Amino acid sequence: MKTFRIKLILLIFCTILLLCGCEKESPYIFDIPDFNITDSEPAWGPCGEWIAFSHGDTVPGKSGIYKISPDGEEIHQLHGGGQAPAWSPCGQWIAFSQGAQIWKKKINGDSLIQLTFEGRNFHPAWSPDGNYIAYQQSVCGDIQCGLWLINLNDTTCYLIALYGVFPDFHPEKKTILYRRRWVEDSQVLGDKMFTYNYMTDETTFIISLQEPNHDNRYLRINSDGKKIVFSSKPRTGKRQIWTMNIDGTDRKQLTHTQAYSCDWSPCGKYIVYTDSRRENGRLWIMDADGSNKRQLTFEHHF
Repeated sequence: MKTFRIKLILLIFCTILLLCGCEKESPYIFDIPDFNITDSEPAWGPCGEWIAFSHGDTVPGKSGIYKISPDGEEIHQLHGGGQAPAWSPCGQWIAFSQGAQIWKKKINGDSLIQLTFEGRNFHPAWSPDGNYIAYQQSVCGDIQCGLWLINLNDTTCYLIALYGVFPDFHPEKKTILYRRRWVEDSQVLGDKMFTYNYMTDETTFIISLQEPNHDNRYLRINSDGKKIVFSSKPRTGKRQIWTMNIDGTDRKQLTHTQAYSCDWSPCGKYIVYTDSRRENGRLWIMDADGSNKRQLTFEHHF
């Protein structure tokens, strides 16, 4: 009996080690069992000519960050590996996460520059003036976890919102939209959304989101600063794409199959997103009201 107990303890310990060693690079990657995100985290370029996105592949060298034209006719790999691309306002650079650090790279392929060197950092967003990159740091310890800001002029990094995640810059105001989990009495009730003014160091509460918007990710503000598109999931059920006004009113569900990450076109007329059903996992484009859905990326592109 004693030998059996020792073997059982060793088995449990080894299982824990195995699970810890299998952590994915990006947080928030797991969802319901029929979930698939082969092409995800789209970012529509500032001029509208290209959509950058993350592509996962079983063939060595094919995974990485790509750009595709909105008509699907042209596609090019921008970087081998990497996740969550974000365009610079001039459209000449992309920021992204790789190896749990933030990098930037010119889209012509040169000038790869590492921007962060500690912690685990994801989901960069580039300010409209080109001077800042916001990102989330996911390790809570010696480095505080939450929303951080890089000043690209002097490369300084500083915390702006404890536990803040999924940042996006307002196109006109000097503010960053983000969300934080809403927890009371050790129970997760949903999310709270805020804006942070990086000129005045002021934080403003926007709205609390609950069912059916229990878990909300990939917040994106449209070009006129009036609406937000985001990926949202109820406690039980499938993740979908929603929109709402910048003040949290007029929430609308746009997809009804299953969907994940998303972004606006620069003109605000279209939304690109991932159809995250197991049999798909590709990028799609729809009108801003959820109509006229069409698939953008296919297996033959890679």
